[in-house]
Amino acid sequence: MSELYPPTFADFYLLDMPTIADPYPMYQRLRTANAVGFDHDLGLLVAYGYAPVSAALRDARFSAARMPDGSQFPPELQALRSTFEFVSHQMLFRDPPDHTRLRGLVSKAFTPRMIETLRASITTLVDDLLAKATAQGEMDAIADFAYPLPTNVIMGMLGIPSTDREDFKRWSDDFAAFLGTTDEAATQRLMNSVGEVSDYLRHLIKGRTGNEEDLLSALLVAEEHGDMLHETELFANVVLLLAAGHETTTNLIGNGLYLLLTHPEQMARLRADATLMPLAVEEFLRYESPVQYTSRLATTEMELGGQPIAAGQEVVLSIAAANRDPAQFSDPERLDVGRRDNRHLAFAFGNHFCLGAPLARLEAQIAFTALLSRFPVLHLREAHPPYLRNAAFHGLQRLPIGMA
Repeated sequence: MSELYPPTFADFYLLDMPTIADPYPMYQRLRTANAVGFDHDLGLLVAYGYAPVSAALRDARFSAARMPDGSQFPPELQALRSTFEFVSHQMLFRDPPDHTRLRGLVSKAFTPRMIETLRASITTLVDDLLAKATAQGEMDAIADFAYPLPTNVIMGMLGIPSTDREDFKRWSDDFAAFLGTTDEAATQRLMNSVGEVSDYLRHLIKGRTGNEEDLLSALLVAEEHGDMLHETELFANVVLLLAAGHETTTNLIGNGLYLLLTHPEQMARLRADATLMPLAVEEFLRYESPVQYTSRLATTEMELGGQPIAAGQEVVLSIAAANRDPAQFSDPERLDVGRRDNRHLAFAFGNHFCLGAPLARLEAQIAFTALLSRFPVLHLREAHPPYLRNAAFHGLQRLPIGMA
């Protein structure tokens, strides 16, 4: 891109990597022009302002059921039909009453009180991971820390053996690529992964004795108003829990650490006052939103941000652009680990507010507290580490750091 042809949302959506790495000048320009604007290259309405994005997330006239259920594909494309059917059963893509039922079955494991019981085990895991880094004097903060921490936690909650972590990384990476890229190859990989993870979970469930106390076992027997999960619902939402359970937190920790390393005055401030840690985590979420956008379908003719919307029209909601809207946040382009009144949208809003938000916050607070207390010196070993080739999920491929 150039000054003559500055990047558009379409460039970002279609994976122009310089724009993926730093989409915020684009967001600022487009949001200033229109809080809700039409991207002609994509043929999509995109909301950039905080007010319209938060309004759409709360408004029941906007449907989350934007994932095709596979019925539009001919029978000879059975694998493709099955893949879209599988993903469409995730609570992420359901409206009430289905969403209410699915969320109700899972939510008991994610209350703040239940999450607090994990504090000791998360702290132990963090200490173990950082002990390895201490011995080496360096680490890839993504592969060696930000990824294994939340992955081991969510797999433990579900009762999935940690020895199978690499399989689940591949399956969840394929799911993330399906949601955040336009590659046909990503769809093909997900088709394969859906079959593999379904076979794996069937085998795992057969080995259950009925006395286990993990989340997967609870979901097998759970009922909500007399309804139990059928197999596709169960498997699809286990994949969602695994992917969401580590993807957001991995990127939160990786992005947050990179921000501290590139804003040394903010790191010094946080080292000097550990009570700022909860505020700092919220600021990392606002400043570098791990999830860049979501979308909704209008169920009726309406307006959003002064723009007319037809029934059935899809609207992209740019969470990351909304989180830097000066109409909502004072000096939004400045990282401030002590920022208060930080009503960011990184965990969405309304019925689809992120179920795992309390867990992600706890993991991040423990992780950053341990990093800063254990290592008086932290420094980058690569000035500009590469970002993931993904428009929906914003995070680093790697983050080599040294410590002392």
